[in-house]
Amino acid sequence: IGGQDIKCFKIRGGAIDSIMLNEACSSGCGSFIETFARSLGYDVKEFARLGLFAKAPSDLGSRCTVFMNSSVKQAQKDGVDDISAGLSLSVVRNAIYKVIRAASPDELGQKIVVQGGTFCNDAVLRSFEMLLGRHVIRPAIAGLMGAYGAALYAKTARKEASSLLDRAQVESLSLIHI
Repeated sequence: IGGQDIKCFKIRGGAIDSIMLNEACSSGCGSFIETFARSLGYDVKEFARLGLFAKAPSDLGSRCTVFMNSSVKQAQKDGVDDISAGLSLSVVRNAIYKVIRAASPDELGQKIVVQGGTFCNDAVLRSFEMLLGRHVIRPAIAGLMGAYGAALYAKTARKEASSLLDRAQVESLSLIHI
């Protein structure tokens, strides 16, 4: 779960078997949580910490951000900790039931590895584990794994020279007026 999208890769027999991703809405992504944290006057780290041990997470559903605004406003009487936990659950439900379209946790297998900056949020990770009822593996570089994979690929591609312009070439560029 990243800042703007959700992807799921299923691996069978050591190879990617299928890939699922959210279609258009960024509901359920990292920016979704960050937007609500800011609207309630918190930075995302503090907001996540508040939701980590909430006793009664708000039931906010897993709809589009526009529709979620009214649910969050109605839940403000519950407290920010319950809203934070509720939003974390919404993100996880969106990923599991709308993107992956899993009917049960068993469809996801016994070994689940998560990545993306959104999983740096402990409340999201906890919600994922609680909803699935199993341990989920979060690598220490969860938020950087896409960049790490791209770097590994670039290393194996071993191009002779970069196609990027160097500093001198960039500085020598000029605009052409038509």
